[in-house]
Amino acid sequence: MKLMNNNTGFAIKLLSASIALSIATINSANAAGLQLMPGSPNFGTAGAGHAALGEGAGAAWANPASMSLLEGNHLGIGIIAAKTDIQFDATDSSAESGGNAGGNVFLPSFSYVHSLSDDIKLGFSLVVPYGNDIAYDSDWTGNNVVTKTGMHTMQAMPSLSYRINDKLSLGGGITINHTQVYQDLSPTVDINGSAPRGEIDLDLALEAESVDYGWTLGGLYEFNAQHRVGIVYRSGIESDLEGDADLFTEDLGGIDTTLDAELNWENASNIVISGYHEVNNEWAMMWDIGRTFYSEFEKTDIVASGLGDAPIVLEIERNWQDANRYAVGTHYKLNEKVTLQAGFSYDESVVTDEHRGVDLPLDDIKRYTIGTLYQATEKVQLGFGLEYAQLGSGNIEAPEEGELLDSPQGSYESSAIATSFSMNYQF
Repeated sequence: MKLMNNNTGFAIKLLSASIALSIATINSANAAGLQLMPGSPNFGTAGAGHAALGEGAGAAWANPASMSLLEGNHLGIGIIAAKTDIQFDATDSSAESGGNAGGNVFLPSFSYVHSLSDDIKLGFSLVVPYGNDIAYDSDWTGNNVVTKTGMHTMQAMPSLSYRINDKLSLGGGITINHTQVYQDLSPTVDINGSAPRGEIDLDLALEAESVDYGWTLGGLYEFNAQHRVGIVYRSGIESDLEGDADLFTEDLGGIDTTLDAELNWENASNIVISGYHEVNNEWAMMWDIGRTFYSEFEKTDIVASGLGDAPIVLEIERNWQDANRYAVGTHYKLNEKVTLQAGFSYDESVVTDEHRGVDLPLDDIKRYTIGTLYQATEKVQLGFGLEYAQLGSGNIEAPEEGELLDSPQGSYESSAIATSFSMNYQF
C-alpha cells in the first residue's frame, strides 16, 4: 500500500463518494430493475394474477397460499434471458454520451411443491428476483459517477400452505437473500480549486455482498371454481453488505489502497392483490394491483475503515417515493394442449427527474407480453414467453447544489426485450 499522509482527507472524500454512489446503484436496481416473475408460468401475462393463479411449482414463490390449488407434487425450472438497451443523450452536444449502456441479464429459477396431504403443502423456491448490469464507454461524460455497475440477488424461500376450508387458504415462507454488487467509476476531481494540486484523475471500485433474511405471507380466497383472489406481502429485508473499496491514482505521488467497506440498505416491503376469473371454457382474465413502500427508508449509513485511525462514516439521504404496479392479462385455451397468453403491466417511477441518476436511469415501466403454455404430456407442461419493456424516457435535471459527483444532465430512451422458458413436472 502506498499512501501519502497529506492526501488522507482527499482519499476519504472520494471513497465516501464512491460508496455513496454504489449504494444508490443497489437500491435503484431493486426499485426499478428487471423484476420478471422468475420461474412463473404466467410470464406471458406480464405477471398479472400471479398471487391467485396457483399453476405449477412456481406458486411456491408467487404466493405460498396458492400451493393449495395444486394436486400431487410439482417440480419446476425456468430461465429468463433479457437484453436491455439504454441510450443517454447528453444536454451538452459536445459531450460523450456513453454509447449503449445496456447489457444481458439471465435469471434462472427452481421450485418444488410437495403435498403432505390435500390441505398441507410444502414448497421451496430458488430464484433471481433482481438482476442488472450496466456498462458505459470508459471515457463518457458521466464516468465520474459510473463506468460499470451490476447487482444480483439469489433468493431461497422454503414455504408452507394450509387450506382452512374449501374457500380460504393461508401460506407463508422465510426468504434468504444473497446479494452481490459492484461499481466502477473514474472521476476527475478538483481537490481544493487551486494550484499546485488542482484536478486529479483516479479510479474507484467497490465490491460487496451479504446474506439476509425476510418473510412472506399470503392468502387465497376462492369464491367458486371459476373466481378467486390472492394477496401476498413480502417484508422489507435489512442488509449489511461487506466488501472492499479500491482507490487508485497516479497523481499526488500515488495512492493505491484497499479499504474494508460496510454499508446497510433495505429491500422495500411490498404488497400485491391479484384476481383470476374464468369467463367461459376458453377465456380467463387476470389482474394485479401492487404497491412497494420505498419511502419508508430514509437514509443509509456507510462505514469504511483502514485509512487512518478513525473509520469513515457517511449518511446518505434518500429521495424515493412509494410506487404502484398495475397489470392485466388473459388466457385463451386454444385446445386441450395449447393455452395462449397476453398481458400488460405498468410500474410507476420511484424517483423524480431531479433525483434520477445514471447508475440505473429508469422511469415509468410499461411491459407488453405474449406467451404459450403447452401441455406436452399428462405430467409435463412447458411455458414460453416474450416481453417488450419500455423502461421510460427519463430526464436528468440540474443537480442540487452540494451533491457529490453529480450525474450529467441529459435524457434517456431505455427498453428491454426478454424471453422466458419454464417447465413444470407433476408426479
